[in-house]
Amino acid sequence: MLCALLSAGSLTLPYHIEHYEKGSTSKIDKICQIVASLPTATGSAYGLCDSWFTCKKIIEAHFKKGYHLIGGLKTNRIIYPQGIRTSIKNFAAYIAQNDVHLVTVNRQSYWVYRYEGALNDIDNAVVLFCWPKDALLNPKALRTFLCTDMALDTETILKYYSRRWPIETFFRQTKGNLGINQYQIRTITGIKRFWSLTALTYLFCTIGSRKKQSFADGLHDMRKNFKKNLFVWIYEQAKSNIPLSQVLHSLKSA
Repeated sequence: MLCALLSAGSLTLPYHIEHYEKGSTSKIDKICQIVASLPTATGSAYGLCDSWFTCKKIIEAHFKKGYHLIGGLKTNRIIYPQGIRTSIKNFAAYIAQNDVHLVTVNRQSYWVYRYEGALNDIDNAVVLFCWPKDALLNPKALRTFLCTDMALDTETILKYYSRRWPIETFFRQTKGNLGINQYQIRTITGIKRFWSLTALTYLFCTIGSRKKQSFADGLHDMRKNFKKNLFVWIYEQAKSNIPLSQVLHSLKSA
């Protein structure tokens, strides 16, 4: 399952859910197809992805639609500091404490080294080497990120990448509240229909009422209204002298 969310301001919504089957169209090509369907950017816009999808093909697909890309990087990626071919992991071993500076993003602080230059298959980009404040230059704590917008400062790049977190929240919420990991459907058609219903439910909870709100708040309101309407209906049935057996039968509780 491949999923793309579209974010504008404080609102984040499911945009596209795609089925992936091993041996068919590759994940990279499917992501490129999703990117091609995005609205063309008329201002500053960024695609955010994890390290699986930070590659030349996806970067170029974003460029065609007017988007820059910010994504995670694996530490075995090749960079060319001063024209020397080396992996990110190997280069990080030569970074000293006076080469990094402290950056705070969302109340978390990180030591950051900024590289600007070429990578394999990418002519020019920013690569950020990041360590948590209490794990400076610890190889196991190193996380790296790529940004194709050279004009962005380091703090802004990390701040923008943190906006990718809603996709993790989306999966957690749809699993915990909408059963997206518990359905027992065997046909691809049925699975895709279920995914569509999941996305529509998510949209209904966030923008289906008169106010825009988070999925959690919207789901709480919808469930509260459902219970209220159910109690009102039962009350109206009682006022109309409808037999209890008929009410229970309507509620499939008989």
